[in-house]
Amino acid sequence: MNTDLTEAETKFANAWLTKHGVLISPLPRMLAVRLGARDVKPSRLVLNRWRAGGFLIGLLLAVAYHCLQYLPNVRGVEMTESQGVYFIIGGTVVGFWLSIRGRERDLGGLPVSASVERPSWSKHLGGWYLASLVITFAGGTALAVAMYVTTSARTYAWSWLGALAWGALCTAVILVGTWRAPVIADDPASASVDAMLRVEDSFLAMPGYFAVLVLIDLVTTHRQPPEFTWWLLGYAVLAFGTSAISALTYWRRVSPRAATPNGPN
Repeated sequence: MNTDLTEAETKFANAWLTKHGVLISPLPRMLAVRLGARDVKPSRLVLNRWRAGGFLIGLLLAVAYHCLQYLPNVRGVEMTESQGVYFIIGGTVVGFWLSIRGRERDLGGLPVSASVERPSWSKHLGGWYLASLVITFAGGTALAVAMYVTTSARTYAWSWLGALAWGALCTAVILVGTWRAPVIADDPASASVDAMLRVEDSFLAMPGYFAVLVLIDLVTTHRQPPEFTWWLLGYAVLAFGTSAISALTYWRRVSPRAATPNGPN
């Protein structure tokens, strides 16, 4: 376990600040640690224990969920084809998020500010992100229940709802862990960075990711009830569209054109 900042992590931290229009010089170690922990190299993806663990847990859950087809009165060909992808992506994303927090702990020396109030998640994530959250999970639940009640595709409905519930759980773990964490800052500039990192960590759990996975059924096995095809397509487009708009809105807000000594306005 390397407990020292690497040159690559320091360069990444400086590049992040420049990209986000945050003007801080010289670079404090605290910010170098927080930002450098988010430096991801492809060669590290498999070797990192958190990411590998998240992937393996997701894979094992996908296999276990697939085995539900052997229960009485359950036909595997009626279960959603996308089920395994939900579990693998959810586990991998949580593992990725945990790897960031783990690297921060390994590097250490992060000051917790008791005087700075935790930023508001609803204010910083914005209405588009919240809309995508509601559409993806509340809207998806409503569609699954409607399919279960009004069609004969009950196996498809509950199997998709179960996979979607895993996505909701993974999203909740990241959002709650991110926004309930103490503020790590010692001045207004680092407090601004802290708020931005919370938003970007939340984007790891972009709700629209889990909505578009239902399209696997629409373009491959067509296991969804035919009368719900257009409903599911519209659901996926709306959920992913609002997620994309939330990300674009954020990146426009933190562009270097909005730079101030304490970060974007």
